[in-house]
Amino acid sequence: MRAGILGAGLLATHGRVSGPGAAQTGVAYLRHDVARPEGADMLGIFAEAVGKMMAMPAGDPRGWVFQWHIHAVPDARSKASELARLYPNSSDPDRSLAERVWDTCEAHFDPLRVNFFLPWHRMHLMSFERLVRSITGASHFTMPYWNHTDPDRRALPPQFRLPEDPLWKPLFRTDRNPGVNDGRPIDQVGEAPLGLNAMMSPVYEDTLDGDAGFCANLDNAPHSAVHVDVGTREKGMGAVSWAANDPIFWLHHCNIDRIWASWNRAGGRNPTDEAFLGQAFIFVDEAGKPLQQKVADALDTVPLGYAYDRYLDRPPGSVPFPSISGLRFTTHAESRDAAGPVTLGSGPTSVRLTTDGGSRYFARLQTASTARRPVYLRVAGVRIARQPGVSYEVHLDPMPLAAPDRTSRSYVGTINVFGAVVHGTRTGSGPAPHTHPRNYSFVISDLVRSLLQAGRLTVPPDVVLVPTGALRPGAASTVDNISLISS
Repeated sequence: MRAGILGAGLLATHGRVSGPGAAQTGVAYLRHDVARPEGADMLGIFAEAVGKMMAMPAGDPRGWVFQWHIHAVPDARSKASELARLYPNSSDPDRSLAERVWDTCEAHFDPLRVNFFLPWHRMHLMSFERLVRSITGASHFTMPYWNHTDPDRRALPPQFRLPEDPLWKPLFRTDRNPGVNDGRPIDQVGEAPLGLNAMMSPVYEDTLDGDAGFCANLDNAPHSAVHVDVGTREKGMGAVSWAANDPIFWLHHCNIDRIWASWNRAGGRNPTDEAFLGQAFIFVDEAGKPLQQKVADALDTVPLGYAYDRYLDRPPGSVPFPSISGLRFTTHAESRDAAGPVTLGSGPTSVRLTTDGGSRYFARLQTASTARRPVYLRVAGVRIARQPGVSYEVHLDPMPLAAPDRTSRSYVGTINVFGAVVHGTRTGSGPAPHTHPRNYSFVISDLVRSLLQAGRLTVPPDVVLVPTGALRPGAASTVDNISLISS
C-alpha cells in the first residue's frame, strides 16, 4: 500500500502555528491538543462518531465492538467464541475479516515484536480516524490528542466525565480508577508517574547490551503508565483486552504517536531492516473492507498527510543520537546470582550489584560521569506469567533504613507491566505457557552524578524494586539481570 493511497482524500487546512515546537506546514491535516479550541471542536465530532458506532451491531466492521476487538478480544471470552456468537454463518465475509484483524495488537501479545508497537498503533489510529470522517461526514476531522505529558493537563479531559450529557455521554466509562472521573490528575490517583524519559534514548530498538530503545521505553512510559493510571485492570484501560473500549484510548494513542513524531523530528532514526519495513498489517477501511498497510509506508507523518500543532523537545540530559557505528557500552556493575533470576515479591526486593572490576569500579564510574558520558540502569529479562496487578518502582542505592518511594532521591523510574503478559485470548483461562522477557532501561546520568557528589556509589550499589500495591497471589515476576552501564 503506497503512502499516497493511505493519505487519499485529504483536505487542505488553513491552521498555522508558530513558535518553538510548531508543526510544519504544507500538510493536509493538523491534529490538535484537545484542550485547545480546535481540538475541542474535533472532540465533538469524535463523540458523535462514538455514539453512532456504539449503536451499530457488534459484528459490523465499522462498529465500536469490532474496532475494539481489533486491539484485543476481552480475556473473559475467546476469539473463537466471539466469532461463533456474532457470525453464526461461517461463510460471512465479516467473520473472515474479523478472523484476520481481531487480536492483532502489537506488541502486547509477543514482547519479541515490540518494535512494531508504534507503527501498528499509528496505522490503527489512521484507519479509525478515516472511519470517523466517513460515519460523521466531517471530512476535515482529525483525532485530537490528550497532552498528558503536560503537568497541567493530566486530569482526564472533562468531556469524558459527563455521563448525563447528550453529546458527551458516549465518552464516559465507569471502569476507571477512583478519582479519575472526578477530574483528579491521573498520576496523583494512579500508581505510575508520567514523563518523557523515553525520548532520552538515542536508538529506536534494543541495543541488547545497553539502551532498551525508544520504542520499548515509550511503551513502558508514558504509554503503559497512562493505561494503568486511568483504568482498572479488570475491565478498564489497565487491561489490554479492555483498553480500546474506553474512548480515551484513541486520544492517548494520538499523543503517543505525537511523541514518536517528535523524537523523529529531533533526529531519531527508525529501523531500516526489511523484516521491519516489509511487515504488513490489515485494518478496516471506510466501507468496512480490509485495508492492508505496510510499516515502510507509515514511518513519516508528512507523506501520510498529517502533522501536529505542537511537537515536543527532548528532555535535558538526553543521550545524543549515535553515529552510524552505533553505541558501545561499558558495564560498571550488574546482578550476578548463580541461583537464577530474582523474584519480585510482595514487598521491596533488594538486589546487590557486583563487579569484576574490583577497586577500579568507582574510578571508572567517576570517569564516565566526569566525562559526561550517559549512564543507564538496565533491567533485563523481566518475565511475567500472570498479571501481578502492580507496577514496580526502581531505586538506585537508597538510603539505609529508608522506605523509598518515587519522591526519594534514589528513584530511577517505574516498570509498568500493562502489556507484558500473553493474554488469555491466546492461551485460555490459565497462565501463559511461556512468556518472552521484556527489557527496560533508564537514563540516570544526573542521578549518578548527584549520588557521586554526595559521596555515594563508592561500592557497587543496591537496586531496590518496590511494588506499587498488593501483589496478586501467584503472580510474582522475575528479573534476569540488572546492570549499571555507560556508553
